[in-house]
Amino acid sequence: MSKFLCLADVHATRRPPSSCTDAYWPDVLGLLRQTVDFARLTDVSAAVWAGDVFHHKAPSRTDHGVMMDLIRVIRSHPCPVLITPGNHDMQHDRADSIDATQPLGVLYLKGALRLEGWCGPDEDDPNVLYGVPWLQDWTREAVAAALEDYRRDSYGCSLVVTHAPIYPPGSEPRHKDAEFTPAGWWADAMGHEGYVFYGHIHEPHGVWRHEGVTFCNNGALSRGSLTEESVARQVGCTTWDDMTGEFEFVPLEPLPAAEVFRLREREQVVTAQAKLDDFLADVGTVTLDVLSVERVMAHIETLTPPVGRDVADLAKELLAAATFEGRR
Repeated sequence: MSKFLCLADVHATRRPPSSCTDAYWPDVLGLLRQTVDFARLTDVSAAVWAGDVFHHKAPSRTDHGVMMDLIRVIRSHPCPVLITPGNHDMQHDRADSIDATQPLGVLYLKGALRLEGWCGPDEDDPNVLYGVPWLQDWTREAVAAALEDYRRDSYGCSLVVTHAPIYPPGSEPRHKDAEFTPAGWWADAMGHEGYVFYGHIHEPHGVWRHEGVTFCNNGALSRGSLTEESVARQVGCTTWDDMTGEFEFVPLEPLPAAEVFRLREREQVVTAQAKLDDFLADVGTVTLDVLSVERVMAHIETLTPPVGRDVADLAKELLAAATFEGRR
């Protein structure tokens, strides 16, 4: 009987995403250290990271200090740390770049294990974890090829760890160019049995079942996107039990959202956008013979019902800025 501690999407970087403060990396690093403490207390067999350990694909954008932080975290674990590569861990979606240029290759040299294909916590139990890294394409054929060894050697209660754009049926992305791999393809490729823990999707899907396979995504460890769901969601890691096949969410304690996110700037942008939306709705469709700030403002003054002074002032400010940009 073994338990595994799973997490995804660390997105390590010293320079925070645009929506975050300088507390971004201390927050993520603190969460990683909490997973180490949890691993010690619960005697897990291995810690499993499902890709996107790094935020930037360009190696020069990950500094030495971040690398040292991650190496210390990995070496402080009481168990092996297994990492499946994500798309941010390689350049041009090429797996061969990991060992040639990427920071993830350094982590493998410093103690982390590469989870690609079969990799068990010890030699006595090798067919428990199976890694599928980010692929260059997500066709049915590519998924089947990546899981070929799994189909042949799985004994049923094995965990596939991947970094892949999987969605529960009915929640697939609507944009035609969005990356997406149907859950049914995975179920077919896995022989309609087994378990999948996946990263890449930052907002949690939870635990769900499709065509005999149980899937789990409990969201990214990092919080880099300033959305209502990202600010409010509970951050955590996940355990998986190879005897029962159960996934269990483990809450962690992140820094307060007000410390990590630029909430005031976001509020200002949302307010300005709302005013602009109201203004555009009020203006409707109009044709002006000569487009100028003065003529547009004159038209605004004639609208019925009249727009508020704050909206009118905002419109004038935007029009003036657009006129200035057009003359540069």
